[in-house]
Amino acid sequence: MKKLLTVILSVLLACALLIPSSGAQEKISINFFHTFWVPAMLDLLEEAIGRYEQENPNIDIVETRVSWTDAPSQLMTSIMGGTPPDIVVANPPMLAQLRGAGALADITDYIPQDLKESFLKTAMDIMTNQEGRIDGIAEEGCTWALFYRKDLFEEAGLDPNHPPANWEELVEFGKALTKDVDGDGNIDQWGYGWPVQAENATDYWENFLWQAGSEIVAYENGKWVSKLTEKEAIEGTQFMVDLVRKHRISPEGLVDMNWEDVTNGFVFGKFAIMYNGAWVVLSVHNKGPEMEGKWATAPLYAGPAGRVNRGYPNTFNILKASKVKQEAWNFLEFLYRVGPDERLSYIERIAEAAGALIWTDHYMEYARETYEPLLQPFIESTATSRIPPMAPQWQTLCDMFGDPAVQAMLLGQQGVEETLKDLEEKFYILHAGQ
Repeated sequence: MKKLLTVILSVLLACALLIPSSGAQEKISINFFHTFWVPAMLDLLEEAIGRYEQENPNIDIVETRVSWTDAPSQLMTSIMGGTPPDIVVANPPMLAQLRGAGALADITDYIPQDLKESFLKTAMDIMTNQEGRIDGIAEEGCTWALFYRKDLFEEAGLDPNHPPANWEELVEFGKALTKDVDGDGNIDQWGYGWPVQAENATDYWENFLWQAGSEIVAYENGKWVSKLTEKEAIEGTQFMVDLVRKHRISPEGLVDMNWEDVTNGFVFGKFAIMYNGAWVVLSVHNKGPEMEGKWATAPLYAGPAGRVNRGYPNTFNILKASKVKQEAWNFLEFLYRVGPDERLSYIERIAEAAGALIWTDHYMEYARETYEPLLQPFIESTATSRIPPMAPQWQTLCDMFGDPAVQAMLLGQQGVEETLKDLEEKFYILHAGQ
């Protein structure tokens, strides 16, 4: 009897081992909220997700695709509604707000040392919070630099291979390039253009402040402080205003122009020089094929504090509310470690598909070898790029008060010092208690 019972128990045990447990059948869902939109990027992402799910059959990557315009509101709606994603793609304003709200998971201990060491300084700046902890991993992004019309330089008697290298040359060259071409008494070719429409005004204003040596804002003794009324910020802002009001190498009409309007002006000869982002290289190719060989790109000119330009990567972040943080990190690491070929990882191929950059030594080396000559200054500009201010309410300040203030200064409706003083006061009101 005892022997029979032993046999029965052995058979039952063997059968049990053959039956999958409920835990093995249970899938782990990773909710992935992202803004990738270029078709080639999405194709690569779908390939990566399919491969990861095949290699990890207990994982299900659930995508939510949104536009950059809708991303902040949709993300906040999901968080407030109790259904936050596990992984989000954030740009600097979104990152600053999420960080300020304490919504991000600390992933410092998840990231292997060799991966940390692969990132450039600008990437580490944006990945690291005020306490020195890492709460995101840098992904694709771009830099900004100069575009200039070589043909218009030649017409003005300027060296077409010598774009402005500093503030002084920008003014000098800009005056030579600002013309009434058709003789009707109105300027129809301006020396310099940059976007100042509401959604762009403060973004491009920041460059002038950095070049004058301003920090704009800083995190000191556990709180955010404004540097907007210091002499460097005043000097940088005044130079920007003087390009329109004093030197008259830029039109007041910039206040109605976004990046694409300025690009159109560049293509059709309204601007001889413009400051714009790396993605605009493709846009100029498409809009002005007849201009091939007649234009060039260059690093941004230097101010009193040297050459500083706008440039940053966006980030992947894991939300603190996620219940699958380790699994979410495993998927992100897969994107950085594994690729569709031996040369590049999936995240690197995704960046390449968008004409963007991954902010690592490895990818910059690849970009120098393979990106077209007109994109090379943008790669060089990663070394002098600066991330936007990361104070939690900086973007709110810009949206509500900064953008119209920049426009009002350029239109001569407000003075520089009084405007910066007013913005500083509003900065502290918005950051009260933070």
